[in-house]
Parts: sequence; C-alpha cells; structure tokens
Amino acid sequence: MSNERIFGHISRDNFVGREAELRQVLSYAADPPQRKLLIAAAPNSGGSEFLRQAYDELFFRRTQAAPFYFEFTPAAGRLADVAVTFFRAFLQQYVAYRRVDPSLCRTPLTLHDIVESALPTDYEAITSMLESFERERASGDEPALFRFCLAAPQKLAATTKRTVLPLIDCLRLASETSESSLLTEVAKTFVRSSEPGVFAALRRQMPMMSHTAGADLDAADVVHLDYLSDLDANTLLASLTQPARVETNEQTRDLIVQQLRGSPFFLAALTLAARQKHVALNTFLDCQRLYVDELLGGRLHRHFANLLHQIAPQAQTRRTLVRVLFDSGQSESRKASVWTWKKRLGVDGAEFERMIDALHVYELANSSGATVELNAQPSVWMDYLQAQYQLEVAGEARALTVANTLLSTLKRAPQTMRRKYRREAAIGLKDLLSRFNCQEIPASLLDYNRFAAAHRGVDTETVNAALDAEADLIRLPQIVSVVDCSAVATSEPTEEGRCAIGHGFDAAEYADENETVWIAAEIDSKLEASAELTREWCERLEKIAREAKFHRVKLWLVSPEGFSIEAAEILKRHDAHSSSRRQVDLLAARLAAATTEAIAVDEYEMVIPMGMDTELIAAHTVEQIARRIKFGPEAINQIKLALVEACINATEHSLSPDRKIYQRFRIEDDKLIVTVASRGVLPANLPGQNGGNGNGKSRRGWGLKLIRTLMDEVEFERVDDGTQLRMTKYLRSKG
Repeated sequence: MSNERIFGHISRDNFVGREAELRQVLSYAADPPQRKLLIAAAPNSGGSEFLRQAYDELFFRRTQAAPFYFEFTPAAGRLADVAVTFFRAFLQQYVAYRRVDPSLCRTPLTLHDIVESALPTDYEAITSMLESFERERASGDEPALFRFCLAAPQKLAATTKRTVLPLIDCLRLASETSESSLLTEVAKTFVRSSEPGVFAALRRQMPMMSHTAGADLDAADVVHLDYLSDLDANTLLASLTQPARVETNEQTRDLIVQQLRGSPFFLAALTLAARQKHVALNTFLDCQRLYVDELLGGRLHRHFANLLHQIAPQAQTRRTLVRVLFDSGQSESRKASVWTWKKRLGVDGAEFERMIDALHVYELANSSGATVELNAQPSVWMDYLQAQYQLEVAGEARALTVANTLLSTLKRAPQTMRRKYRREAAIGLKDLLSRFNCQEIPASLLDYNRFAAAHRGVDTETVNAALDAEADLIRLPQIVSVVDCSAVATSEPTEEGRCAIGHGFDAAEYADENETVWIAAEIDSKLEASAELTREWCERLEKIAREAKFHRVKLWLVSPEGFSIEAAEILKRHDAHSSSRRQVDLLAARLAAATTEAIAVDEYEMVIPMGMDTELIAAHTVEQIARRIKFGPEAINQIKLALVEACINATEHSLSPDRKIYQRFRIEDDKLIVTVASRGVLPANLPGQNGGNGNGKSRRGWGLKLIRTLMDEVEFERVDDGTQLRMTKYLRSKG
C-alpha cells in the first residue's frame, strides 16, 4: 500500500481511527452497487480529510472505478465559475488516474493541456465532451452549464464504458439553505441519482440534503464519522506532535484530548499553533496558555468566528446572536422557545429559520421545532462563546478576558481529568443494560444483602458453583434502547457514564403492559452505602422517571462495597435492585458467556407446509439426526413424538399468513435443541407457558403438556411475528 499523498493533508500513517470506515468505502468502490454511499460526519470530525484519504487509497489501489474528489464551498463565485472548476477538476483527475500519474492531479493545467495528456483510447471521448462543454458555456445559460458539468462523470462513464466514482464533499455547505441553487443542484445530481457515488455532509445536514433532492435516505448505505475515541485521539496527537517536535507528556495529551473532545480538526489546529510558536506542552499551564491564545486570536477563534459570520453576516445581528446564545447557557435548561429566540434576534422569518437551521446543523445549538437549546459540548465552543460575550457584548477589556479565560480553564483542567478517570473506572452500566435479552440469572445477583449473607468472603469459583445451583431466578427484560441519564435528566444532573436508562419489554413481548424502563446508577461509597445515601439516590432516580413520564420503572443501584442493613430497608420500600461491584462483575461474566455460547457442532434448518401430514417428514428428519449423535431408541421416539405435537400445535395456529412451519435442529456436545416456529398474530385464547387453560378441553394445551413430559427443557415464547417453541433433549442414556 502506497503512503504517497495526492489530496490528503496528512500522511496515511498519521490518519488513525478511521480504518473501519475506510474499509467500507474501499469495499464499496471495489464493486459499486446502484446506490449511494453517504458519509454522515460530526462537525470537526475530519470528514473532508477522510474523503481525501479515501481518494488517495483508491487511486493507488487501482480499483474498478476511477475516483474523482471535489469539495464544494460556499461563496465560491457564480454558478458558471463553480461549473468550470468542477469540469476541469474532473477531466484532470480522470486523465491522471488513467495514466497512473498522481502528479497530474496537482499540476495546474488548462483544458487544452488535459486533452493533450489523455490516453489515445480516451482522446475521442474527452474531446467530444469538451466540445459539448464549450457549446454549453457559449449559450450563456448558467444553470444549464452547471447541470451539464455536474453530470460530466456520468456522461463520460457512459461513453467510455468505465465506472467513475465521484467523492463529493459538501461539508462546507452546511450554512446554505434549501433554496440555494448550488445546494439544490448538487443534491439532486449526487444524492438522488442512481449512479454510484460517495457523498459527504454533516450528519444533521444529510436529511435536509436528502429532502432537497427528493431522495430516500433508506435507499443508501451510510458511514457515520463521529469524534475519535480517547485512544485514537491520543495516537493522533502523538503522531502530530512528534514530527513537529512539540514536547508533550501523557498527562498533557490526555488533557488536550478531553478538552478538544477528540476532534481531529481541533487537535491538528492546536498542534500546528504549538509548532509555529515553538512552545512545549509539558504542563497544564503550557496547554491552557496556548489554548486561550488560539481561542481568542488563533485558528480556534477563526473557526468559530467564520461559522458565526456565515450564520449571521450582519455585525449587529451577530452580536445579538452571541448575547442570546450566552443567555441561554446561563439558564438551567439552556433552552427557550422558538418564539423567544425570534423576538430577541429581531430578524425576518426566512432569515431566522436559516440561522436556526445553521446553528442546528453545526451542532452549536439543538432545534426541536418548538424550542432552541444551546449545545454545551464541546467545551471549546462554550469557552469561545463566553470570551466573545465578554469582549463584544459586555465590553470587557481584552486583557481581563484573557486572564479570566485562562484562570477558568486552569481550574477546570483537574476536574476534566478527574471525570475522565472516573469514567474509565466506571462499571459500564450502559453497556451492561444493552446486553439484557431475557436471560435468566440468579436472583441474588440483584440483591446485595442476600448475596453478602451467602457468599461474603467466599472465592469466586465456589460462588459461581452456588449461583449455578440457585433455584430462585430472575428473568431479565429485553432492553432495546439504552441512553445515558444525562441525555434525559434536566433538573437532576448525573455524571456521564455512571447512570443509564434502558427501555425494553418483559419476555420480549412488544405490548404496552410489558413495556419497562430500568434506571441503573453507580453511586460512590467507600464502605457499604448508607441509608441516607441510598434514599437520596432512589428519590433522585424516581424524580427522573416522573419527569420523563416513565410508567413501569425498575431501579437498580450499584455501590462498590454494597449496602448497609438499613439501606436494604430503603431499597425494599422503593422496590429497587441492589448490587456490589463483585455482583456486577459476576453478572457481566454470565451475560458474556450467554452471548458467546459455544457454536453448535451442527445445525440444520427445514421449512415445511402446514397440514397434509408433513409433520411426519419432520419426524423422519429428526430421527436421522438423533441417531447420528447416538440417542437411544426410547429417547428418539420421545423426540419424534414431541416434534409431531409441536407441528400440530403450529398448524392449529390458524392465523399464520404463510402456512409454513420453520424448524431448526441444533446439535451441541450433550444435547439436541429443536426449535419450531410459525408466523401469525397470536389468538387471544393461546395458553400460557405452563400449558393448557385448566379446563382439560384445549387440544393445544394438552399437546404442550405432553411435550413437557417428553423433553427435558421446553421454552415457549412469543417472537416478533408469531410463536416459537424450543425443546431440548439431553444425551444421558444410550440404552
């Protein structure tokens, strides 16, 4: 793989944290389908550099498709000027790719030079396209010329019978409105078209672009570019500072990554500033001095100043916007109604909507249609806003603003690192809840005092053996969505990563009466949590549930050393689960084991129609499978009879739309698992899991009872669109 750069701003070795996303683009380019690949990028997450790196990779890999990269920018001149620039760039890159000469991509060439550089096999097609271009330009119809140039990749691909893969960068068009002719034509050409292509925009801009183009986002593949993880951001920062000879250490790199939220753009900007100013970043003071300098007059300042200028071109409107944004940040909820914002900004309706849309797309604020909320992340945005308010609105002396900002960031630095360390030491309740999927677990894992009474001071192997033998089990819900409490709680602030809300259903039955919400929180206590601390957390979580209007709620508190006897009474009154760190570790291990359960040695699937004695075909099949793994004759007959009964039950499920029975036979080390499923809405009188309705008259109920006597384990459950019966027979006796 070549490390030569064509359009990439950094070397391939320094482009870290995007391997999976790059593989998606490369895989797409290897055999482009008739659908778009959309790159939905977070602001300042390096979306443009990602496209440039993708182009360089594609150029040197010599894939089936010839890549073409172009970045659209606002205020780039008349449509005719943009059209000519686009057309020239396309022909130049196409010729460079065909000649395998990357230097041609960067060399200033006239259209005549490009034609003369073309391969003989391409000369006629390119000459013909250039003649058509000149006719369009001579007509004086700018929109027609623009549309012609945008369609040039498709036209040349059709003529030469060679695939062209446009990589179109619209990240800098975020402040454009849907009425913009540039935005409209670009969106229609590259989003709505059925031709292959890679199209990049900000993640909140993508729906607007799709709407403008009249395209279906669901008909495209999407690559999501978020901010870098802490690990990848640290790697990137080290790769940037070392060649630039900027001294750093582990502590300062951690601080910079946290403060800049893993944004590749911000990290590169700060590194470049340190190199140009010849400053070391060995202490928090070094870092914050450079950071404040950049915030008030360097690249960070120019970045946000340019954004605000695009959003509010008029100086007075911009100052008013800074005041409204700052005032929003001072309120408890950081939000106000759209009507309040419009009244305070004092601009007409169309301009107001454009400004709010741009704030939302750049993620400086969050607009819901009814309210506008200031986005408090990343902290660099809030620091800039605070400084600009002090300078432009409050009229504070610059020297005083610099001093106050530096003092504020220095005081925040240890807190920032403390939050990072606490987040890394957190149990990971959000991830744990997301793994809940109707597993049955020992009840003592969610009852600290019961667990402590039975297992305090006992080694892990002995505890696990006791848990395996525990008869009292709890069936977890199926959790389908998990969010951090901080995304929901307003009046009750919670620390990120230490409180999570899981939405799901008991028994995976998607009905109102089965809907449940688990709120789990990790609380700090060096000893067993006290009654007072436990009561405070129970009341806090219940308040979150009330404000969010959750109906069926289960609280789960986790304390490193568990809970006192007095706290247990509080937990009981609030019907809350409780666990120590050790219980959580044991639970996580069990959930992981269930997820990574040993893969079956063999697995067979079969679909049979209902009725016409087809259950006999199923019985013959399972007999052959059971014989293969040495089940005895009696056991084989029991398995066959159970399967026949299961098929009859499925057939009697008369609401099945496709009248088919889906069967799976899975062989494991010591057992055979037979699953029988059918589609269809469940009838109201379907018997429960225990079989029958108690009156002895239900054929189905009798069948389920018989199956339970024939098999070792029987589990009946409702699934997305029907029912499923799972039957297990253990290989005990071969007699």
